[in-house]
Amino acid sequence: MKFIDDDDENHGLPIDASAGPWVAAGAKFTLRQLRYFVAAVAHGGAAQASRRLFIAQPSIASAIRGLEEHFGVQLCIRHHAQGITLTPAGERFHRDAVALLRRVHAFEQSALAGHELAGGEISVGCYEPMAPWLLPRLITGFRARHPGVRFRIGDGEQPELVDGLRRGRYDLAIVYDQALGDDLDRTPLRASAQPHVLLAAGHPLAACPTLTLAQLSAAPMILLDVEPSRRYFLGLFEAAGLTPSVAFASPSIEMVRGLVGHGAGFALLVTRPAADLTYDGMRVVARPLAGRLATTTIVAATLAGAQPTPLTRAFVDHCVAALAEDGDAGDGEGVGEAVAGPRAA
Repeated sequence: MKFIDDDDENHGLPIDASAGPWVAAGAKFTLRQLRYFVAAVAHGGAAQASRRLFIAQPSIASAIRGLEEHFGVQLCIRHHAQGITLTPAGERFHRDAVALLRRVHAFEQSALAGHELAGGEISVGCYEPMAPWLLPRLITGFRARHPGVRFRIGDGEQPELVDGLRRGRYDLAIVYDQALGDDLDRTPLRASAQPHVLLAAGHPLAACPTLTLAQLSAAPMILLDVEPSRRYFLGLFEAAGLTPSVAFASPSIEMVRGLVGHGAGFALLVTRPAADLTYDGMRVVARPLAGRLATTTIVAATLAGAQPTPLTRAFVDHCVAALAEDGDAGDGEGVGEAVAGPRAA
């Protein structure tokens, strides 16, 4: 039986054939080297990982070189100022490294299970438009019960988050149950809300108690340009046989709200911040769309086949319970005048 010795952290992990084909006779490498390598892959290069994780770039580059020297294989191709690309051998090594680090993480959490999750770290990704509404209360609520737990937080477009799950950047991702592959397990958290129309307070359509897609198709639209919201909102018009007039598009929900507040057009949104003012003080109001429109489910996604750690399972259970307690008030009430009708999120 061989061991991986982590000289910096005094950790050791017994390795057998299930760890992959990389443990050669006499080979020694550290968990830190593996973590730095996986981080570089997850973020696209040593420089990018250094900026995101506040780790010195030379340390990350040195870790990758050390692994290549130990195993006598080129793991990646370096592109000047453009990050790294994994070689075929690097792809296999990365897959096994992620699996091994998950086993280490599971071992650590299992050892802590008798201490009521006294410590440990969990990496959580969340779909960007819903992250400011959702994550702060979920994280602080969990930390109130388990103050020793550390969180690493990320947000972004859904494809980016799913890729992060597959590359080992996240333990779980809170996303919409749309276009998720079979390699992901999903735990439903709640149904999403019906979409609403956001308008400047003085917009002519703000006088209408309810709006139709036909009314909106002739007006300039400010599109939330982030997946899967972009596809969802444009799909609503397409399903109705209509084509919206997109005047501006932005991946930032606050930029969208700002343009709406200044009268540049309307927006369709699901997430509803509690404030009825934009960042620069312009008032916006929400109006319901006529009819029941297709919605989806917010889920906690994890990598299928990878046993979640006790910490990950505990946080997912906390999310389920916390959002179940929200009732109908969970999607951020109070954008201008209340949207009438059923509330699903």
